[in-house]
Amino acid sequence: IWLREKDGKLEKILTDKYDNSSPYFIDEYKFLFISNRDGKTLHLYLYDNGEIMKISEGELPVTDYCSDKNKVVYSQGIYDNDLIIFDLKRNVRENIISFPNSEEYPASNNCVGDDGSIIFISNKDDFFNVGMWKEGEKWLIKSNHDKLEATFFKGKLFYVEDIEGTFMLKSDDKVIFEGGLIGSLNVDESLYFLASTYNRSYDLYRYDGVKVMRITDSMNGIKTSEFVKPNKVKYKSFDGLEITALLYSKGNEDKGVVYIHGGPDWECTESFNTDIQFLVKAGFKVVCPNYRGSTGYGRRFNHLNDKDLGGGDLRDVVEAVKVLGVNKVAVVGGSYGGYLTMMAITKYPEIWCSAVAIVPFVNWFTEKQFEREYLKQYDEIKIGNDEALLRDRSPIFFVDKIRSPLLLLAGENDPRCPAEETMQVVNKLKELGRDVEYKIYKDEGHGFAKKENEVDAVKRIVEFVSSHCKRMD
Repeated sequence: IWLREKDGKLEKILTDKYDNSSPYFIDEYKFLFISNRDGKTLHLYLYDNGEIMKISEGELPVTDYCSDKNKVVYSQGIYDNDLIIFDLKRNVRENIISFPNSEEYPASNNCVGDDGSIIFISNKDDFFNVGMWKEGEKWLIKSNHDKLEATFFKGKLFYVEDIEGTFMLKSDDKVIFEGGLIGSLNVDESLYFLASTYNRSYDLYRYDGVKVMRITDSMNGIKTSEFVKPNKVKYKSFDGLEITALLYSKGNEDKGVVYIHGGPDWECTESFNTDIQFLVKAGFKVVCPNYRGSTGYGRRFNHLNDKDLGGGDLRDVVEAVKVLGVNKVAVVGGSYGGYLTMMAITKYPEIWCSAVAIVPFVNWFTEKQFEREYLKQYDEIKIGNDEALLRDRSPIFFVDKIRSPLLLLAGENDPRCPAEETMQVVNKLKELGRDVEYKIYKDEGHGFAKKENEVDAVKRIVEFVSSHCKRMD
């Protein structure tokens, strides 16, 4: 954790061997943060003038929190989260909300009201809705779409609603702003938020109660009119389940890409995606399916791939090929999407003209052995320990089935999907006498933070797929 002074100077605050994140400064010398420093899972800590105190307790990770400097509200658990309040003055902890079979989170950074009430979100009724707690819960807004953040501004409730990958900032059911991703709501004299749309990366916006103003310009000098807005399409999967996908097309393409989102607790949204936009520019039609297990479609849908990772969700991805309606199809994905990419080319090798797996994992046994402890806790719920299942869902054991050209990209210091996972595939293909292209980016983690590496990765992806999936004459 570093502190940037007003003059631009960087000051080291907390640099050690642990993962330290999400700092919230109470004053100049005191801040809250999340860390895995107990060696078991993620917990909430208080840094006070060089001394570190553990706030949360138990065996499950802390996933989110908010504070008003007097108390901190945090969510703890892996599926079936509880909401807990800790009084920083009295060092008293209280479990305030614990609905069965549901997740509860603070609604935003401004979740604590002046009267001590807590604004939270919960999916106890399948979709995330907004509630208020003060000696009991009261529901403020409910619908059949997820609400992801909420806060009060000028006496009104503002919230972010996710409608099949389109995020809307709303109040009194009126749309204030629409985009692909909206978050980080903060209230001062105005309401501030971050947002990304299909043709703009993240920018900071300000709403004064009358109009929305963009403060930053992430696309300075770039012709945003050249980017393609996706259409929402629906298709039936192998078992009749309806899957929603985003389809990007300029029209008349005869080659396509199935682009697989990561997570799996995530979704394809109408936010700016560099990979997809440059693939479209290169002449590809691109479909991004929200396979079973994705977020944004309710808790039940989110849990449809429990103990079946690489099973039904993979078949949903394969069925998306039909949406493209073209002869040559590549598959591209990152993180869990990279895993499904590797599953796709080993279980359905005849379909693909090429494949790109970005920061993937390929072997459940080694992935679970070397990943962070809190990720192991997650995997226990999502995939379990059945050795036959783990082997069947580990593409490393079926690399000999691969028929399509393959590009692998990884970060040298990735704590989630270690680069060693990528090298297992590289080494196995070399043993088999097969060609494989790969790049391990030094000083990168789970994804590519340095601009030069991000640019290099996008160029490699587009050039690789284009060279191996040439236009049909």
